[in-house]
Amino acid sequence: MTTLISAQGGVRRRLTAIGGAVAALFLAAFAALMMPAAAHADPNVISYSNDSGATWGGMDKIPALEGELIPGGEAVSTFWAKNTTAQGGTLQVYLGNWTMNAPEVQAYVRAEINDISGTVVDLVNDVAEPGTELESIHLSPGQSAKVMLVVGMPESAGNESQDASIDPDFALDFEVDAAPAVTTTTVTGPATANTSAGIELTATVAPADATGTVQFKDGTTNLGTPVTLVNGVAKVTQIFETAGAHSITAVYSGDATNATSTSAAHVVTVTVTGGGNGSSGSLDLGSLDSGSLSNLFGS
Repeated sequence: MTTLISAQGGVRRRLTAIGGAVAALFLAAFAALMMPAAAHADPNVISYSNDSGATWGGMDKIPALEGELIPGGEAVSTFWAKNTTAQGGTLQVYLGNWTMNAPEVQAYVRAEINDISGTVVDLVNDVAEPGTELESIHLSPGQSAKVMLVVGMPESAGNESQDASIDPDFALDFEVDAAPAVTTTTVTGPATANTSAGIELTATVAPADATGTVQFKDGTTNLGTPVTLVNGVAKVTQIFETAGAHSITAVYSGDATNATSTSAAHVVTVTVTGGGNGSSGSLDLGSLDSGSLSNLFGS
């Protein structure tokens, strides 16, 4: 009792991006003919590997689903996908436009990403609509993930599944994260200071709902550790130990939706506070007239 996994030859390309993604990468699963899974993909979006990431390339790196299904058996295609963009994004695996030649055949599909299995879709007893998401993962720039496309047959499958054929189909979709919002950072504080007392420096980040931290700097030197934003504002009290002009900037870290930014420089002129300068004083020896001398020593 076997079921042959088959597929029409050729390259499949669908122009509809499932899930509103900006880049949709589709593939059809080829098995018995040992042909590679095929689709078109922008090499600037996702690269693929069939050797644990040792070498990367296009969709030709995705191996075919292979073998014959038997009750309790699975056919698997394993590959790695890497985000080659400068932004994060979500890799999603969907059920494609699958077909089978007998409505009674028992079969299911699922996808694993990094050895975690997603939804198992029964092609007969469930409503297996094309576009059903099987599994997904968020990939940072340069990050890769192991992907497994699986077609299986339940152990309970009976004679109705004998000599049937299944044309499985999967869709890979990569949705790039929205570009972070532009932010502006300003730093304010007194224009003058002395070495005997601290002054308060304030950094303000717009938009005000930005989260993250601000690093205050004196030139290229960090002033303490990063300060957490509260309602878009971060403050620090700083004592300067050296006199002269100090160029103060604030560097915002950015967050998931806001880009990093650096303020213009705010110059603080620092002077040294001196102690009291006591007078050297003087010694008044008085004065003696010449007459006094004659009185002392005689005439």
